[in-house]
Amino acid sequence: MLFEYRVEVFLFSQFLLLFGSLILPGQTLDAYVFSLFYSFNIATGMLVTLKKKVHFRLITVLLACSILLFLLDTPLFPNVGRLVPQLVIYFIFHAIVALVLIEEMLFAQEKNYRVVLGVLSGYISIGMVSFFLFVLIEHMYPGSFKGLPVEDMETHSQEEAILYVAFITLMTIGYGDIVPVAPLARKAAIIVGLAGQFYMVVLTAIIVGKFLHMKTTEKKD
Repeated sequence: MLFEYRVEVFLFSQFLLLFGSLILPGQTLDAYVFSLFYSFNIATGMLVTLKKKVHFRLITVLLACSILLFLLDTPLFPNVGRLVPQLVIYFIFHAIVALVLIEEMLFAQEKNYRVVLGVLSGYISIGMVSFFLFVLIEHMYPGSFKGLPVEDMETHSQEEAILYVAFITLMTIGYGDIVPVAPLARKAAIIVGLAGQFYMVVLTAIIVGKFLHMKTTEKKD
């Protein structure tokens, strides 16, 4: 039962990260507030993996490496951008959290509304994986996505735009205002689109199907 409450808190942190800009002036997140929301998201994500000791230890090591990299004044790899290792760490972090959520929801013993919340949280976690994948590609190969605003470190305008396009791609909507133009970015967009369809069509159907079957069985009894 404690795990379900952790999922609820994690889902709340995800909504803060996605929609926090709506409650702030200027419709963009101030750098400090953005960092605060994301730190809260990481902390609650760690709570989600607490039940899986191996996963929890892995992300603890990863986040410790992230802090160490942040404190270093020089890049870890001379030929690689300073932010690349950090982006890879966050990418892996959200991938692990997404896997833990999916596994827990698939094998959950109690089928209640919290399972549905867990499914939603897992979907958003995959969106965050997609976000860091796109950010990593754009950072390593600038201009991979056409239509991005000019980078502004104070408002994180480019990050917000990539966050938007990552979730739009995951949902396979594709408005066309921001599009991948580099071959690597296009391949990544295909992978993200496939992941979104697979999650919605297969995983969600299985989990919700079990939920409905459980409710039907309870009514018959």
